[in-house]
Amino acid sequence: MTEVTNSFQETQAVAALLAQRLVGGEFVALIGDLGAGKTTFTQGLVAALGSTARVKSPTFTVMNIYDVPGHSSIRRVVHCDFYRFTKEEELGALELDAYRGSDTVIIAEWPDALPTVEWNPTYIVKIEHAGENSRSISIEDGV
Repeated sequence: MTEVTNSFQETQAVAALLAQRLVGGEFVALIGDLGAGKTTFTQGLVAALGSTARVKSPTFTVMNIYDVPGHSSIRRVVHCDFYRFTKEEELGALELDAYRGSDTVIIAEWPDALPTVEWNPTYIVKIEHAGENSRSISIEDGV
């Protein structure tokens, strides 16, 4: 599926479409340049799952966790950013495997920063600039 959006609201609406497919246990790889709208997409997805949390970029915190109290099967969303990572060993400090479970969705920005890691994403979301305020968003099934 590929959609072109012209506002942050439209980007969030596309994320809501993906949220409808999620049941928990998914790993979503989020790929796009700086300023492409990866966090905006995540904001829409987390809100569509029923969370009222204020979703912020994990660029400096590396990982943010959002509770999803109203969803029937998803209890939390873990939002990671690997932009600053240079070695696979840096992942160990996050203990990301502890969050992989049937009640959690993991959304990872910049997973391609660590090309040696096999993420096996459920979905791959690519966001590209398609003009001054436009974005092309493609959502593909992963492996």
